[in-house]
Amino acid sequence: MAASNESQGLKIAVAVFVTLTVILAVTSYFLYSSYARSEGLLASETDKASKSRREADEALTQYDEFRKTIGARATEFDPAKTEIATHLKKVEDRLLGIANMVNASVSRAQAAGAQGPELEDAKQKVQLAIESFKKEPNKNYISALDRLVELLENLSLVDAELSAHETSLRSNLESATSVAKQQIDVQAKSAEDTRTDLEAEHNKHEQERQVLLTKVDQLTTDLDQARTDIANLTTQLRQTKEEDDRKVEQLTAILREQRDVIDRRENVLDRPDGRITYVDLGTNEVHVNVTRAQGARPQMNMTIFDQGSPGIPTEKPKGNIMLTQVGDTYSIAKIVKTNSPIEPMRVNDIVYSPTWSPNEPMMFALLGKLDVNRDGRDDRDDLKRMIEAAGGSIAYDLPPPDVGKESGKLDARISWYVTDDVKERPPLRDTYVAKTDASIAQQALFDQRFGEMVKEARTNGIRPISLGRLLAYLGYDMNTPVAGRSEAVNERALQQLTAPRPRTDAQKAEDSAAPAPESDEMQDQP
Repeated sequence: MAASNESQGLKIAVAVFVTLTVILAVTSYFLYSSYARSEGLLASETDKASKSRREADEALTQYDEFRKTIGARATEFDPAKTEIATHLKKVEDRLLGIANMVNASVSRAQAAGAQGPELEDAKQKVQLAIESFKKEPNKNYISALDRLVELLENLSLVDAELSAHETSLRSNLESATSVAKQQIDVQAKSAEDTRTDLEAEHNKHEQERQVLLTKVDQLTTDLDQARTDIANLTTQLRQTKEEDDRKVEQLTAILREQRDVIDRRENVLDRPDGRITYVDLGTNEVHVNVTRAQGARPQMNMTIFDQGSPGIPTEKPKGNIMLTQVGDTYSIAKIVKTNSPIEPMRVNDIVYSPTWSPNEPMMFALLGKLDVNRDGRDDRDDLKRMIEAAGGSIAYDLPPPDVGKESGKLDARISWYVTDDVKERPPLRDTYVAKTDASIAQQALFDQRFGEMVKEARTNGIRPISLGRLLAYLGYDMNTPVAGRSEAVNERALQQLTAPRPRTDAQKAEDSAAPAPESDEMQDQP
């Protein structure tokens, strides 16, 4: 049993060994076949690699030769390409500079006198060569060299043309210089002769100049002395003139003040404006020889003075009248006021108006504060209405600073200038006005202006009149309100008011027994 088991195991082992041997043989066969093919492929690839290496070495050698031929410093392709492109751009810029230099050289040659189309043609060829170099689409090393050679040829032509023209110009200049030298020699000889003559003439004039300088010094000394004397005399004359002017001004001021005082006190009128021709004390009316043709109008106020003093009326006239009806031959007036009952108005008494004159308007100038009713306040508006109601007009007005502004113009046509003297007509009650620095300054300016206007009025011959005298002439009464200007006049009502009263038989008998009238004008009255 045991022997059979060992025989069976041996058989199995032999079978396994045979199988493994077959497998090993087959495997060795296939491995050998694969190795042989791989060895062949390796040899083939080695040959290809050697060939490629040789071709790469050859290409690298050729690239180095081309790079060295072109002149690129970079060893790699892209940097070398960039370097070549940058260099070509620099070449283009330098060619542009060459073109500008060629143009400038040709322009200078033409300005110097170079003629002919050769220079212009050569310049155009240079421009074309540069443009063709810049605009060539497939630019390479050979084409760039060809364009540069062409450009050098054109530059050579330009240089040759410039040289030819320069030679011609030099020849012309040498001939011109020779001719000019001959002329310069002639002119130099003439200038030398002229210089010799000029020096001789100069010496002569120098001697005469020294003589004149001596005379001028003497005259300058005399002139300085004369100027000193003139300055001294001028100073003395100015001092004398200033003293004389000061004395004249003082005397003039004194004269004006005295004249103003005298004019304020004297009562002389310029001339009567009319006379009374008829008096009717019963109707309280008078007839005056003031007519419409003379410019009279109803509502005008007039002052009556005694007939015995036509030139020197008193400050207190007989009274005042107001025209109620103005005619062509006479006018009717109402007796407004009689100052004294023992001095009634009579025929031939003087009719006077300070604000009206026959055939001539009376103009007034109002200066300073005018207190009509003596209440301490300015009443110039009331005074204006009274003057205008009496037939006058206001040509110039200088009110105080707190009343209004200056108006009108002061000239010689004004008859009177009106002022109010506080000493003669003091206010009846005290008034208080607050004073500030501004009001004090304004008052000072006003006082200065007031003095200037009084002086100018006296210079123009305008007569002064005080407010008190003017109010007396106007018939002003402080207890009577001032009437304003009439807007209209009812003639019929005035006629009824001024119609004479019916006379009784006894009065008619007295009239028939009375003596005849003193004047012809009275015979015509009703």
